[in-house]
Amino acid sequence: MNPAQILQNEPDLLHALYGALTHPQGFHTFLEKLTNAIKGCAAQLLVINRQPLRMEHLWYHGLSEEFITWYLENNMIAQDVVTNQAVKQAPGLFQAALPLLPDFQPDEDYSKWENEQDMLDSAWLLVDTTRTHSFVLTIQRTVAQGPYQQAELDALNRLVPHIRQTVQLYRQLETRNQAASSLAAIIDVLPDATFVLDSMATILYSNKAARELIARERCLGIRDERFRFAESDVQSAFFRASAQVVRSSMGKEAYCSETLFLKREGRSPLIFVIRPIESSDLLAGGALVSAYETDNRPLPRAEHIATYFELTPAEAQVCEQLVSGKDVQTISEQLGRSVSTVRSQIKQVFQKTGCSRQGELISRILAALLR
Repeated sequence: MNPAQILQNEPDLLHALYGALTHPQGFHTFLEKLTNAIKGCAAQLLVINRQPLRMEHLWYHGLSEEFITWYLENNMIAQDVVTNQAVKQAPGLFQAALPLLPDFQPDEDYSKWENEQDMLDSAWLLVDTTRTHSFVLTIQRTVAQGPYQQAELDALNRLVPHIRQTVQLYRQLETRNQAASSLAAIIDVLPDATFVLDSMATILYSNKAARELIARERCLGIRDERFRFAESDVQSAFFRASAQVVRSSMGKEAYCSETLFLKREGRSPLIFVIRPIESSDLLAGGALVSAYETDNRPLPRAEHIATYFELTPAEAQVCEQLVSGKDVQTISEQLGRSVSTVRSQIKQVFQKTGCSRQGELISRILAALLR
């Protein structure tokens, strides 16, 4: 038996597989085509929680609703020979279930189901695993259809890289949608323009204030779900800052936030504060970007900064200037101090606040005192 001749409709299978990413029914159509192509009777793609062992999601073909209900209500997944083997392994290639049966001791309910369904063998694949879940694909055969031959498993294995890639992409899309919807309710009530970025600095979500800001400002825009700034130096600075904040959100660096000032002709600068979003099951790291407009909004004053952070009046005056977007040279000129004195006072503020960069310091002051 030549593996190349077994799945003769392979292009059609791949089309259905990748189509699952956008199809309303997910992987159901692909499973139907795969079952027919390999001459099986039923197929399932399962999302399995390993502790405790239970099925959390299922795409299927060839099984009745009555059977699915019975299977779920009785948690038969905990007795399934393939499942119990798959959750112990790393992702690999298709295997036959028949060699596992001699060491398997099912209870009466499971044996009754196998006999009633006339099941003989399954080709199964551990597609992917996470810290808590396993993704398993199985294709069953009846006694009349016979056991799987190695050439048939080899033919199925040609699909494995595509199946694995598609399931991983599907997971990423689902995670992205869940993260956006979960954060949306919180972000929508924030008065300032707020954006959520994923670990690739792609914009997942923006609130109404953010969308209005983008519509009226010339200093920034969005293209291909990413920020685009009018000034190239700001674009480079944002790239560096967002990358550092995202690494912080994923635990690869100590917690850090950053601040950028976007110049606007005849108006106060737009303050861009980038803070990490802690990595979770919903979002594998990312950043929360807040844009503050201060034309009609007073920035924190030196006396308030001094009181809140327990700084000297001189140190707080430097912080007030930093928050307004001034650089060290300008602060030196406006306060009548040498550049070295200003730098020394900034270092003293760093020691007192636990910050290590000016952008992080400005972010902390704004978070604490901007009203």
